Amino acid sequence: MAGPSIALLGAGIVAELYAKAFERGVAARFAGVFDPDAHRAGRLAKRLGGRTYASREAILADGSVDAVLVLSPNHCHFDDARAALAAGKHVLIEKPVAETHAELAELQAAAQAAGRVCMPAHNYIYMEPVIRLRRLIAEGRFGTLASLWILYNIFHPEDVAKRYGGVLREVAVHHAYSLLFLVGRPRTVAAHATRLHYEQLDAEDQVLLTCTLDGGALANLWVSFAASDRTSDPWTVLYKALGTRGGTSFSWSDSLFDDEGGPAWGITNYVDSFHLELQTFAAEIAGTAHMLSTLADAGDALRIIEAAERSLREDGRAVAVAYD
Repeated sequence: MAGPSIALLGAGIVAELYAKAFERGVAARFAGVFDPDAHRAGRLAKRLGGRTYASREAILADGSVDAVLVLSPNHCHFDDARAALAAGKHVLIEKPVAETHAELAELQAAAQAAGRVCMPAHNYIYMEPVIRLRRLIAEGRFGTLASLWILYNIFHPEDVAKRYGGVLREVAVHHAYSLLFLVGRPRTVAAHATRLHYEQLDAEDQVLLTCTLDGGALANLWVSFAASDRTSDPWTVLYKALGTRGGTSFSWSDSLFDDEGGPAWGITNYVDSFHLELQTFAAEIAGTAHMLSTLADAGDALRIIEAAERSLREDGRAVAVAYD
C-alpha cells in the first residue's frame, strides 16, 4: 500500500502484534527489521516481505526508510529513538517511551529540530470504544461524571513477570495515559500495592491508584498480574464510566479467540489496537490525521506514576501530581 516505508527495531513479542497490523493492511510499507536474533528477524522479514538488516545503523543509513518502530528492550528505547530522529526518521516508540522527563524533553526537541513525528505507542486508547467513551464524556452525555474505572486482571507467572518488573510502571502507565485521554489530568493520586505470588521477583504484582479529578470525580485504576478473572462477568480489562445521567462499560472480553502467542493475543480489542495505532502513525506522517497521545502526554503519564510511587512510600496517602 502507498505510504511511508517503515522498518522495525526489534522482532520480539510486540513486533508480532505490529506484524498482524501490517498483514491486515495499513497505508504504509514494511521495509524490514533488525534484531540481535538474526533468525527471528529473518522469519519476520520473510513473512512480511521485507529485508533483514544487519544492525540498527544499517536501518538508519537506509535512505529508503522513512520511519522506525522502536520495539527494542525497554532500556534501549530512548537511545534508539534519539538515534532514529538524528538520522531523519519518523519514530513510533513502544512504552516506556523514556525513563525520565529529561529524556522525554530531549526527544521532543529532537523531533521538532528534525521536523519529524515522534509518537508514543499508547495503544490502549487506539480502540473505537475508548475513543467513543471520550466523546460521550466530553459531550456530557452521562451528566456530571462521578467515577471512572479502568481494571486489568491477567495472571502472569513469575517467570513471565520477571521480564517486566513491577506492574505500576509496566502496566499502570496504560491506565495513566488512558485517564489523560478520557478526562485530563488528575489532581491527586493515592496508591496501594501487594506482592502476593512472587517468590524471587522484588516487585509489586498488584496496584490500585485512586485519582481525584477536577470536579470531584474519582478514577480507580487497578492492575493485577496475581490473578485472572474467570468469572461469568470477567474484569480482564474493563473501562467503565458512571455519571449522574448515565454511563457506559467496555470490556476486552467482548470478543475472544484462541491464540497461544502471548498473554493477551486472543483478545480482539487488544490486537486491533495495534492496527489503528499503526494506521494513525502513518497518517500522522502523511499529515492526514493526528496522534491521540503525544510526548507531552507521556510526560504527564510518568508524573502520575511518580505520584503513585510517592504515595506508596507514604503508606497510601493521597499526594498531588506535580505538573510543570
